[in-house]
Amino acid sequence: MEVEKRFIRNYLSKQKYTSGKITSWFILTACIVLSLFYWDNSSSLSTILSASHSQVFIDGQYWRLFTTSFVHGDIEHLMSNSLMLFILTYFVTAFYGSFISIGLGFIMGIVINFFVISQYSTDTTLVGASGVIYYLWGFWLVLYVCISKHMHILSRLLRIGGIFFILLVPTTYSPSTSYMAHYIGFGIGFITGLIYYFFYHKKIAEFEFWEYRVIEELEEINEDIQEN
Repeated sequence: MEVEKRFIRNYLSKQKYTSGKITSWFILTACIVLSLFYWDNSSSLSTILSASHSQVFIDGQYWRLFTTSFVHGDIEHLMSNSLMLFILTYFVTAFYGSFISIGLGFIMGIVINFFVISQYSTDTTLVGASGVIYYLWGFWLVLYVCISKHMHILSRLLRIGGIFFILLVPTTYSPSTSYMAHYIGFGIGFITGLIYYFFYHKKIAEFEFWEYRVIEELEEINEDIQEN
Protein backbone atom coordinates (compact mmCIF):
# COMPACT_ATOMS: atom_id res chain seq x y z
CA MET A 1 0.00 0.00 0.00
CA GLU A 2 1.46 3.33 -1.06
CA VAL A 3 0.51 6.64 0.52
CA GLU A 4 0.74 9.85 -1.51
CA LYS A 5 1.50 13.02 0.45
CA ARG A 6 0.36 16.26 -1.19
CA PHE A 7 1.03 19.77 0.11
CA ILE A 8 -2.08 21.96 0.55
CA ARG A 9 -1.04 25.11 2.40
CA ASN A 10 1.23 26.64 5.03
CA TYR A 11 1.68 29.87 6.99
CA LEU A 12 2.49 31.82 3.84
CA SER A 13 -0.85 30.71 2.36
CA LYS A 14 -2.87 32.12 5.25
CA GLN A 15 -5.15 35.13 5.08
CA LYS A 16 -3.03 38.27 5.22
CA TYR A 17 -3.25 41.04 7.78
CA THR A 18 -5.30 43.88 6.29
CA SER A 19 -2.84 46.52 7.53
CA GLY A 20 -0.20 45.64 4.93
CA LYS A 21 -1.00 48.29 2.33
CA ILE A 22 -1.80 50.96 4.92
CA THR A 23 1.54 50.40 6.65
CA SER A 24 3.44 50.46 3.34
CA TRP A 25 1.86 53.75 2.28
CA PHE A 26 2.48 55.24 5.73
CA ILE A 27 6.20 54.42 5.64
CA LEU A 28 6.60 55.56 2.05
CA THR A 29 4.77 58.83 2.75
CA ALA A 30 6.96 59.46 5.81
CA CYS A 31 10.08 58.97 3.65
CA ILE A 32 8.77 61.37 0.98
CA VAL A 33 7.70 64.08 3.43
CA LEU A 34 10.87 63.98 5.55
CA SER A 35 13.06 63.86 2.45
CA LEU A 36 11.33 67.00 1.14
CA PHE A 37 12.09 68.76 4.42
CA TYR A 38 15.68 67.53 4.24
CA TRP A 39 16.10 68.94 0.72
CA ASP A 40 14.59 72.30 1.71
CA ASN A 41 17.51 74.34 3.03
CA SER A 42 15.12 76.99 4.33
CA SER A 43 13.45 74.50 6.68
CA SER A 44 14.73 74.10 10.23
CA LEU A 45 14.21 70.35 9.88
CA SER A 46 16.74 70.06 7.07
CA THR A 47 19.64 70.23 9.53
CA ILE A 48 18.42 67.77 12.17
CA LEU A 49 17.33 64.68 10.22
CA SER A 50 20.47 63.12 8.73
CA ALA A 51 23.24 61.47 10.75
CA SER A 52 27.02 61.60 10.76
CA HIS A 53 29.66 60.26 13.15
CA SER A 54 30.32 63.67 14.73
CA GLN A 55 26.62 64.53 15.12
CA VAL A 56 25.81 61.24 16.84
CA PHE A 57 28.92 60.28 18.81
CA ILE A 58 30.45 63.68 19.53
CA ASP A 59 27.39 65.95 19.77
CA GLY A 60 25.20 63.22 21.29
CA GLN A 61 22.27 63.74 18.85
CA TYR A 62 21.17 60.13 18.99
CA TRP A 63 17.71 60.71 17.51
CA ARG A 64 19.44 61.03 14.14
CA LEU A 65 20.03 57.27 14.16
CA PHE A 66 16.26 56.94 13.72
CA THR A 67 15.38 59.88 11.48
CA THR A 68 18.18 59.33 8.98
CA SER A 69 16.49 56.13 7.74
CA PHE A 70 13.60 58.23 6.40
CA VAL A 71 15.55 60.87 4.49
CA HIS A 72 17.30 60.42 1.15
CA GLY A 73 20.07 62.28 -0.63
CA ASP A 74 18.06 63.19 -3.73
CA ILE A 75 15.00 62.16 -5.75
CA GLU A 76 16.94 59.40 -7.53
CA HIS A 77 17.99 57.91 -4.20
CA LEU A 78 14.40 58.08 -2.93
CA MET A 79 12.96 56.49 -6.06
CA SER A 80 15.51 53.67 -6.05
CA ASN A 81 14.51 52.72 -2.49
CA SER A 82 10.76 53.35 -2.72
CA LEU A 83 9.66 50.28 -4.67
CA MET A 84 11.55 47.74 -2.56
CA LEU A 85 10.60 49.51 0.67
CA PHE A 86 6.91 49.51 -0.27
CA ILE A 87 6.84 45.85 -1.39
CA LEU A 88 8.84 44.46 1.52
CA THR A 89 6.95 46.49 4.12
CA TYR A 90 3.72 45.18 2.61
CA PHE A 91 4.75 41.51 2.63
CA VAL A 92 6.35 41.53 6.08
CA THR A 93 3.39 43.42 7.55
CA ALA A 94 0.84 41.25 5.74
CA PHE A 95 2.21 38.01 7.18
CA TYR A 96 3.96 39.00 10.42
CA GLY A 97 2.24 42.22 11.51
CA SER A 98 3.05 45.93 11.76
CA PHE A 99 5.20 45.47 14.86
CA ILE A 100 7.76 43.51 12.84
CA SER A 101 7.84 45.84 9.84
CA ILE A 102 7.56 49.23 11.55
CA GLY A 103 8.39 48.69 15.21
CA LEU A 104 11.16 46.12 15.04
CA GLY A 105 12.20 47.14 11.52
CA PHE A 106 13.08 50.72 12.39
CA ILE A 107 14.43 49.80 15.82
CA MET A 108 16.85 47.55 13.99
CA GLY A 109 17.42 50.47 11.61
CA ILE A 110 18.80 52.37 14.59
CA VAL A 111 21.12 49.46 15.40
CA ILE A 112 22.27 49.21 11.77
CA ASN A 113 22.91 52.96 11.55
CA PHE A 114 24.79 52.88 14.87
CA PHE A 115 27.22 50.22 13.65
CA VAL A 116 27.70 51.79 10.23
CA ILE A 117 28.19 55.38 11.40
CA SER A 118 30.59 54.25 14.11
CA GLN A 119 32.90 53.07 11.31
CA TYR A 120 32.61 56.26 9.25
CA SER A 121 34.91 59.25 9.31
CA THR A 122 33.79 62.23 11.38
CA ASP A 123 31.85 64.18 8.75
CA THR A 124 30.54 61.38 6.50
CA THR A 125 26.73 61.47 6.42
CA LEU A 126 24.51 58.39 6.22
CA VAL A 127 20.98 58.77 4.83
CA GLY A 128 18.36 56.43 3.41
CA ALA A 129 16.28 53.34 4.18
CA SER A 130 18.63 50.84 2.53
CA GLY A 131 19.66 49.29 5.84
CA VAL A 132 16.02 48.74 6.80
CA ILE A 133 15.21 47.35 3.33
CA TYR A 134 18.00 44.80 3.56
CA TYR A 135 16.92 43.97 7.11
CA LEU A 136 13.43 43.18 5.81
CA TRP A 137 14.93 41.09 3.00
CA GLY A 138 17.00 39.05 5.46
CA PHE A 139 14.00 38.55 7.75
CA TRP A 140 11.68 37.52 4.90
CA LEU A 141 14.07 35.18 3.12
CA VAL A 142 15.21 33.18 6.15
CA LEU A 143 11.59 32.65 7.22
CA TYR A 144 10.71 31.61 3.66
CA VAL A 145 13.34 28.87 3.93
CA CYS A 146 12.14 27.79 7.38
CA ILE A 147 8.44 27.74 6.49
CA SER A 148 8.40 26.32 2.95
CA LYS A 149 9.10 22.74 4.03
CA HIS A 150 7.05 21.32 1.17
CA MET A 151 10.02 22.15 -1.07
CA HIS A 152 13.39 20.43 -0.96
CA ILE A 153 15.95 22.40 1.06
CA LEU A 154 18.22 22.71 -1.99
CA SER A 155 15.37 24.21 -4.02
CA ARG A 156 14.66 26.73 -1.25
CA LEU A 157 18.31 27.72 -0.99
CA LEU A 158 18.62 28.10 -4.76
CA ARG A 159 15.59 30.39 -4.81
CA ILE A 160 16.80 32.73 -2.09
CA GLY A 161 20.31 32.57 -3.53
CA GLY A 162 18.93 33.70 -6.89
CA ILE A 163 17.03 36.57 -5.28
CA PHE A 164 20.09 37.59 -3.29
CA PHE A 165 22.49 37.69 -6.25
CA ILE A 166 20.01 39.16 -8.75
CA LEU A 167 18.35 41.80 -6.58
CA LEU A 168 20.66 42.43 -3.64
CA VAL A 169 24.19 42.24 -5.01
CA PRO A 170 25.04 45.41 -6.99
CA THR A 171 26.39 45.05 -10.52
CA THR A 172 28.23 48.36 -10.37
CA TYR A 173 30.13 50.16 -7.63
CA SER A 174 29.02 53.58 -6.36
CA PRO A 175 31.20 55.40 -3.82
CA SER A 176 28.12 57.17 -2.42
CA THR A 177 26.37 53.88 -1.56
CA SER A 178 26.74 52.41 1.93
CA TYR A 179 27.23 48.72 1.14
CA MET A 180 28.11 48.21 4.78
CA ALA A 181 24.56 49.26 5.76
CA HIS A 182 23.13 46.82 3.21
CA TYR A 183 24.90 43.74 4.45
CA ILE A 184 24.79 44.55 8.15
CA GLY A 185 21.05 45.07 7.67
CA PHE A 186 20.67 41.78 5.83
CA GLY A 187 22.66 39.91 8.48
CA ILE A 188 20.65 41.37 11.36
CA GLY A 189 17.40 40.60 9.50
CA PHE A 190 18.56 37.03 8.91
CA ILE A 191 19.36 36.51 12.59
CA THR A 192 16.11 38.20 13.71
CA GLY A 193 14.14 35.91 11.39
CA LEU A 194 15.76 32.83 12.92
CA ILE A 195 14.96 34.09 16.42
CA TYR A 196 11.37 34.79 15.37
CA TYR A 197 11.03 31.26 13.97
CA PHE A 198 12.50 29.75 17.15
CA PHE A 199 9.80 31.38 19.28
CA TYR A 200 6.86 31.06 16.87
CA HIS A 201 7.55 27.82 14.97
CA LYS A 202 4.70 26.00 16.74
CA LYS A 203 2.20 28.70 15.78
CA ILE A 204 3.53 28.69 12.22
CA ALA A 205 3.29 24.88 12.05
CA GLU A 206 -0.43 25.03 12.88
CA PHE A 207 -1.07 26.47 9.40
CA GLU A 208 0.72 23.63 7.61
CA PHE A 209 -1.66 21.15 6.02
CA TRP A 210 -1.00 18.06 3.91
CA GLU A 211 -3.35 15.67 2.15
CA TYR A 212 -2.66 11.93 2.29
CA ARG A 213 -4.06 9.47 -0.22
CA VAL A 214 -3.71 5.70 -0.42
CA ILE A 215 -2.63 5.09 -4.03
CA GLU A 216 -3.10 1.30 -4.35
CA GLU A 217 -6.59 1.31 -2.89
CA LEU A 218 -7.68 4.00 -5.30
CA GLU A 219 -6.24 2.06 -8.23
CA GLU A 220 -8.05 -1.11 -7.15
CA ILE A 221 -11.35 0.76 -6.88
CA ASN A 222 -10.85 2.18 -10.37
CA GLU A 223 -10.12 -1.26 -11.76
CA ASP A 224 -13.28 -2.70 -10.14
CA ILE A 225 -15.36 0.10 -11.62
CA GLN A 226 -13.93 -0.52 -15.10
CA GLU A 227 -14.57 -4.29 -14.86
CA ASN A 228 -18.18 -3.75 -13.84
